Amino acid sequence: MKRVTIHDVAKEAGVSVTTVSRVLNDRGYISTEMKEKVLKAIKELNYIPNEMARSFFSNQSKFIALIVPTTENPFFGELTFRIEKALAKFGYHLFICNSLNDPENEEKYLRLLNEKRVDGIIVGSHNVDISEYKNYENQIVSIERKLTENIPMIQSDDYNGGVLATRELISQGCSNILCVIGDKNVETPANDRSLGYISEMEKNNLKPRFIEIPFQIGYEEKYKIIKDTFQTKFNFDGVFAGDDVNAKLFMNVAKEMNYDIPEDIKIVGFDGTQTMRSLVPELSTVVQPIEQLANEAVKILLDLLQGKKVKKESTLPVELYLSRTTNRIKN
Repeated sequence: MKRVTIHDVAKEAGVSVTTVSRVLNDRGYISTEMKEKVLKAIKELNYIPNEMARSFFSNQSKFIALIVPTTENPFFGELTFRIEKALAKFGYHLFICNSLNDPENEEKYLRLLNEKRVDGIIVGSHNVDISEYKNYENQIVSIERKLTENIPMIQSDDYNGGVLATRELISQGCSNILCVIGDKNVETPANDRSLGYISEMEKNNLKPRFIEIPFQIGYEEKYKIIKDTFQTKFNFDGVFAGDDVNAKLFMNVAKEMNYDIPEDIKIVGFDGTQTMRSLVPELSTVVQPIEQLANEAVKILLDLLQGKKVKKESTLPVELYLSRTTNRIKN
């Protein structure tokens, strides 16, 4: 079957190809009568516009790239879905880039901007020393990562999340609380979670204790670190796990080691994705406003692309979801 072209639409509507292009790209003055003729022809011929051709005329690709460490993680998986949904409302498509925590991958995706294959980038990855970001400050928005002074950043209130999680554990009788942190060499607002933990521990005259589990390592390696922690004089009665994946791994290992949750150990996670709350409803966790993070990131990026002034930093509130791992019965 022959593909319908823009020339076929122009012939059917009795107008020039330029007029059809203007209607498709919503550019220049077109009378209502002429516009209706073109739209009618498009419908009758079932014409599907060529996105590459449209981008040539409009100087826009209508694609946004999203760089995340991996969509395998529930937080980034849900964030990706929400961003794609938000962009679709404005006629944009999403180019999903899993950086796999490799700076070279991240640099490769940044080149898409230079080649004008995408209009902008939303960054949720956590690599370091990527100087190329400074060249594209008006086309990038960051989520939970400080890139440059001029690139807007949206984040959850990680500090208060750390306070809320620690306060909950202390209120439930915990006095020896372990805090899980990520790679301490990577500067990210998520580190504020441990600062909130420290503040609440010191306020209650308790000693902060940490274990480092880098985000980028695999589940088996994370499991081994946690298992080793349990086998080396484990004397904690509470765990602030830093994210829900680590929280679930702690739950699994505790069960294997015959610890009772919440009688022996109480656990609080962080992220609160719909996936984790559905699969592990017994986990108490700090809930990030993932849909708001996505919507705000999209709004700010599209404002940037239109030359509007935007806020350089936005912090969104978190909530505490209480359940059985801190001895709270879920209704």
